[in-house]
Amino acid sequence: MKRKSIALLSSLLAGSMVLSACSKPQGDSKKPGQPDKDKKVNEIIKAEDPSKLPATAKERKDTLIVGITAPSGKFNPIYSDSVYDSYVTSLIFDGLVTNDKEGKPIANVAKEWKVSEDNKTYTFTLNQGIKFTNGEELTADDVAFTYTALCDPKYDGPRMDAVEKLVGYKEYKEGSATTVSGIKVIDKYNISFTLTDVKAPAILGDFIYGIMSKKYYGFEKGGIQKLKDNFLKPMGSGAYKLTDYKPGSTVSFAKNDGFWKGAPKIPNIIMKVTNAQTNIQELQAGTVDMDRIPPNNKNITMLKQSGFLDLQLFPDNGYGYIGLNTRLPMFSDKKVRQALMYGLDRKSFLDSYYNGYAEPCNVPISIVSWAYNDQVNKYEYDMEKAKKLLDEAGWKVGADGKTREKDGKKFVIHWKTYTGSKYVDNLIPIVKDNWGKLGIEVVPELVEFATLSEKVYDKQDFEMYNMAWTLSIDPDPSGIFGASQDVMGGFNSVGWHPDKSEELMKKGLVETDLKKRAEIYKEWGALINEELPYLFLNNNKNMWAVSSRVKNMNLASYIDWTVDIHKVELAQ
Repeated sequence: MKRKSIALLSSLLAGSMVLSACSKPQGDSKKPGQPDKDKKVNEIIKAEDPSKLPATAKERKDTLIVGITAPSGKFNPIYSDSVYDSYVTSLIFDGLVTNDKEGKPIANVAKEWKVSEDNKTYTFTLNQGIKFTNGEELTADDVAFTYTALCDPKYDGPRMDAVEKLVGYKEYKEGSATTVSGIKVIDKYNISFTLTDVKAPAILGDFIYGIMSKKYYGFEKGGIQKLKDNFLKPMGSGAYKLTDYKPGSTVSFAKNDGFWKGAPKIPNIIMKVTNAQTNIQELQAGTVDMDRIPPNNKNITMLKQSGFLDLQLFPDNGYGYIGLNTRLPMFSDKKVRQALMYGLDRKSFLDSYYNGYAEPCNVPISIVSWAYNDQVNKYEYDMEKAKKLLDEAGWKVGADGKTREKDGKKFVIHWKTYTGSKYVDNLIPIVKDNWGKLGIEVVPELVEFATLSEKVYDKQDFEMYNMAWTLSIDPDPSGIFGASQDVMGGFNSVGWHPDKSEELMKKGLVETDLKKRAEIYKEWGALINEELPYLFLNNNKNMWAVSSRVKNMNLASYIDWTVDIHKVELAQ
């Protein structure tokens, strides 16, 4: 299950040279469906017999059905905090900028932008004639409203880092100012943003969020509750309009005929909730057109047997992890966290579950990023090291000769995780067995993903949990691990933000030389690799099974299925 990092695009100032995933060369000797030795290579396994498309799919000529995990219903561009809610907002709203397949910045609502010589002021010129679905034209006032909302004193979403460096942010959020002085509407189609400090990823890290209509969403300072009241009634300028939402079941959309890039070719889209027990069967039956499936030999074999499904595999721009609440005494000592990492046989788990399509993760930076570095501690499975570290941390084996205790308290971990996942089903027995050998009892508590998300982020009510991140293109980690994110609703659920981390992240934000930035994040990666507020689990390939009737759906590490959705067609 995926959370979505708050930034999606690389830095123009840094001249971001993303290590892009390349298409697989023709005539490669590797057999289709076998793990690729190059973890950064894309692969497409074409359907062998599209004529096997089920009648159910053939008859559904006007609707694309996409299998997903249930969203939580935060259908707002500055509040959506999971991949699944962000799919919804991506269909409904458009941001100033976006990115291409290689992770390079491209214009969107803003047709162009300029950066001042001191790298602190960004001026955007908007495309004219963009209409919200209520018929009103999108203007600079709507852009100013959207970013002022992020500065609101009552804003409690996860994207405050997009505006924290704006001139006048603090005066507006904490004082009596009635406007944010760093946001200036020049005229109907031009707007500028001025920062207090240079921020290397700002141009495309902070200006990706969907623009909201001031007329529809407008409120006075402190009245941001209005946005929440309209979570289930979103209205934007995107390719689609929300028509129905059945929590835990479906999210339905109709095309926006007035979409400024051209009317979508598919009249309707349904996001349908699937799970590990149903997703492949629904694809094979044609009741779902596309879904993300864990890549392993069994799944690939089953999907290929259908004959009509294309499989698109590419490096996942993210990672899976176990989060530890470092505020709690049981996890406050890094020796304990290191012991848990050494004491978990990650490779055996990944080899069993992914069959070579994943490897252990050791730093929270994407393997396709220019800042990726694997010259860190690999934490290979070592029970003796784990036991020694627990002893040093004061967690000694008790009188029974098995259970770890400290200050008369047994080491018991309550692990919040989610239902409907074979990944979790496979991970649970390995964690319990491995850590049981260390004398630690693990008690899994399974809930729906939306409930888990609320417990972890909105309430910080957990000891341990597991999730995965879909990351930004830019490697700046402050949107997840910054001190400002250690608030209710923020992404730093584990409460880890030592001074050294803050110092390195600040250096990375103001450094515009790409090589120097990479060195900074290399040092930061080594720090978090030692500190381990997360137990990093996996870097894996992503795999989407897509019906052969779906045309122009081209996925990649930095491109999800909602990108250019207006160009996607259903073969008749």
